[in-house]
Amino acid sequence: MCYKSEKQIKNAEKLQKKFYEENTPLFIQKFFIDIDSKLGAINYWSALRDLFIWLIENKIIRKNEISELTPDDFCNIDPQDIKLYLIYKEQNGMLKSTLNTRKNIFSSFWEYMVNTNLCPIEKNIIKNVKYKKKNFNNNVVKKMPNELQLQEMKENIMKKKEEFVRIRNLCIIEILMGTGMRVSELAGLDIVDLFIKEKDYHFIGEKLPCIKIIGKGAYSKDEFRIIYLTGNAVKSLKEWIDYRKTINNIIDEDALFINKNGKRLNEYNIQSIFKTYGNGITPHMVRHWYATVISNTGNLAFVQQQLGHVSTDVTIKNYVDGSYKMKEILENM
Repeated sequence: MCYKSEKQIKNAEKLQKKFYEENTPLFIQKFFIDIDSKLGAINYWSALRDLFIWLIENKIIRKNEISELTPDDFCNIDPQDIKLYLIYKEQNGMLKSTLNTRKNIFSSFWEYMVNTNLCPIEKNIIKNVKYKKKNFNNNVVKKMPNELQLQEMKENIMKKKEEFVRIRNLCIIEILMGTGMRVSELAGLDIVDLFIKEKDYHFIGEKLPCIKIIGKGAYSKDEFRIIYLTGNAVKSLKEWIDYRKTINNIIDEDALFINKNGKRLNEYNIQSIFKTYGNGITPHMVRHWYATVISNTGNLAFVQQQLGHVSTDVTIKNYVDGSYKMKEILENM
């Protein structure tokens, strides 16, 4: 079983435990069946649970706890009630972008109630909730590091005396800089997913060194996609693999990256590496950096393919910093 499949099973168990603790009514639980990502389902439940409790505490729903909720309880909720909830959360420090995400979650739940025979709800009232997040200029700029910051992170790693940690962590930053992949995709990499020798990537019909990854929304090895590697990423991978062969205590033998105990490095471990050496840089910020640098070549279709986006519009709007290297150009115009 692959890493992401195991994570799915564990998150599904966590979700069921939360339902059990609240004695959550079945009509609410059924909403989560169609949410493919069980981690996403947990986040959805957190948002909906918070709304349900607020509606109960403010007597909009006249029940004492979530376990008592019935479909009829949602018939008398107005768009204004939801807007009051969002205003309340904003006044208590929740970001507008987070609140807009919550509004979308609520809309999905109401749409489910409209379409299921379990509920008497006739329309999705969330569509009439007038609440939008503000648009911030240069948002992508704040999300990406510059070359100096990335170099400083590498130098911080190089100062580490322990060879195991130094070689592994440098390889991790080089792969992220050389692919733009997500942390979950990196954590799920196995040795067999690498095609960095010419005979190996030619064998699978590719012309460049590459990796098979299980991207967002996929949970089995059959759903892989190919992403290509930079020269620096290939060099670091070869160095790490050679060193990895000298390690004797490996437990998760399939895993590409392991910790000192020989177990697979997970997302939390990778995030911790950035917290230790990155001076505020996160793995996702490196993804923004990669998208911006590669898009500067003019090949947006390649960037979209590498990042696994459904369209170049998503890539441009959310990941590419349009001001990249413009300072030098503007100064010389």
